[in-house]
Amino acid sequence: MTGDLTYRYGEDTPLPPGETIKEILLERGIPQRDLATRMGKSEKFVSQLLNGKVSLTHATAMDLERVLGVPAPFWSTAEARYRVAQTRLQDRERTEKYAAWARSFPLEEMEANGWIARERTLQEQAESLLGFFGVSSIEAYKTHWGSERRLTARMSTAYPARAPAIAAWLRAGEREVERRKTAPFNAATFHQALTDLRAVTRLPLHEWQPLIESQYAKAGVAVVFVPDLPKTRCHAMSWWVTRSRAIIQLGLRQKTGDQLWFSLYHEAGHLLLDDPGRVGINDLDGSRTSEERADRIASDLLVPPDSYRSFIANGRPSKAAVEAYAEQIGIAPGIVVGRLQHDGIIPFKWMNDLKVRMEWRHAASNHWQPALPKHRKGNTDHKGNTDHKGNTVI
Repeated sequence: MTGDLTYRYGEDTPLPPGETIKEILLERGIPQRDLATRMGKSEKFVSQLLNGKVSLTHATAMDLERVLGVPAPFWSTAEARYRVAQTRLQDRERTEKYAAWARSFPLEEMEANGWIARERTLQEQAESLLGFFGVSSIEAYKTHWGSERRLTARMSTAYPARAPAIAAWLRAGEREVERRKTAPFNAATFHQALTDLRAVTRLPLHEWQPLIESQYAKAGVAVVFVPDLPKTRCHAMSWWVTRSRAIIQLGLRQKTGDQLWFSLYHEAGHLLLDDPGRVGINDLDGSRTSEERADRIASDLLVPPDSYRSFIANGRPSKAAVEAYAEQIGIAPGIVVGRLQHDGIIPFKWMNDLKVRMEWRHAASNHWQPALPKHRKGNTDHKGNTDHKGNTVI
């Protein structure tokens, strides 16, 4: 009767040979402990064999032939089929899992930015992404990068965050920072750098960017500029790597210099005011008081509050007055315009020709470099000043 046994299995639900052994034992009324005794094995081994937790070796196949009378080749073939079917199922599940994970990222934009190379299959792409993120598995990625505390970032609340894209943006900055050297963080040195470097806002981008990076590094802060990813609305982050090393990462929120500078000084405010031991990303889910304090320090460092109050005391200023005031306090006029617009002193359509607009341009060297500004027609303010928007390409 047993010689007519056939091994039933399916690739979708592979069953171990132990299931067939169980059927034989049940049919013959043989307890598992008796099988263990007759095979000269422990009950634990037999239990694991029946449940597919140990491989059925050729030696075990010979033991089963002697004990149950079923030929050894039957057991060896059943074991091989089970292991193949199990491997195929695991590979299919792994491939589907990796493909779904890879699809969650903005792959085209990441490739365009030079962060990753596009692979032939999604599983290969997933392996490439693991290397980009510096983790060994999807589970490790979720643990290290997927936590809310690590990924939530300062962004517009009108647009929900896309965690995978934000993680990619964050990692791109982190990889860049890994190549930077900074001195130990010193709050007094950093505050002085913020004050002294206000004047560089009047310089062309290719002149002020290296100054910011080098001077902040001397104070223990690495500044990195990273191209934005679509739909994340994530443009600025700051966080502590350790208590003696901090990072500020910037994109281009509104593509204007005043927004970029305010974001930079806002994140600097977090580093000056917040606890370094927090070692988290400053975000809108944090303390509203902390955000307001960072806003205030950014506003006051960029535009001195006493002189600003005197400047606006006479009412709505002209374009010429704005330019003169900006020169007087040693800052880019576009920053003054942004402050006046934010405070409702002038409409948002006025004097935008004094702002520097920026765009990202991918150079052949895979770096982001400045280029000559472009000009286009704009609006006219109440003094007859035409709003020509200049674009500086990063």
